[in-house]
Amino acid sequence: MDGYEGSGYPNYEKLDLSLLDSKRDLPSHTSRGRQPKARFLIKELGGGTWPDFARIVEKHNGVWGGCWCVAFHLKRSEEKQWTGKHRALKEKLVRANQSHAALVYNGADVVAWCQFGPPVELQGGMSGYGKLDEAPPDWRITCFFVDRDHRREGVAKAALEGALRIIAAKGGGTVDGYPIDTRGKPYSSSFL
Repeated sequence: MDGYEGSGYPNYEKLDLSLLDSKRDLPSHTSRGRQPKARFLIKELGGGTWPDFARIVEKHNGVWGGCWCVAFHLKRSEEKQWTGKHRALKEKLVRANQSHAALVYNGADVVAWCQFGPPVELQGGMSGYGKLDEAPPDWRITCFFVDRDHRREGVAKAALEGALRIIAAKGGGTVDGYPIDTRGKPYSSSFL
């Protein structure tokens, strides 16, 4: 795959969809500092990968106080209804094909994910579009998570690349992300 000249970013408009096999597994190559190159496997979150996703979230006590990566799925009016039931909600959404993520595998274990989806599935935080008189994007990237044992290994980059490849395979379009400006501010590495 060719990247945008000199940018280091892949050209997703020219994505070779033959890279996708029937299992939706996508290879991703990254490097960690001075370590030899590591190879990660990207799989889309779904019924078959749910147990692997659940295992990493449980390892991290539900991630950020039990979020289970559902915050952007919920409207403010729904938050109270689902308090303490995020795992059940996430599984329900995944099995209904209403929650998407690129899971990054290192061997048999998920070590990271990048959540994405259309705005209809990830409605949280969408009010800004109405205020800006902007059309919503086709896709949103709302959450990253990297296992504490695999940070600073290029895993987040692999997750983002995987999410963009899966989005391209689903028809592509505009994709919005939500970066955090950390200049001069203390942030936990869990969020970066």
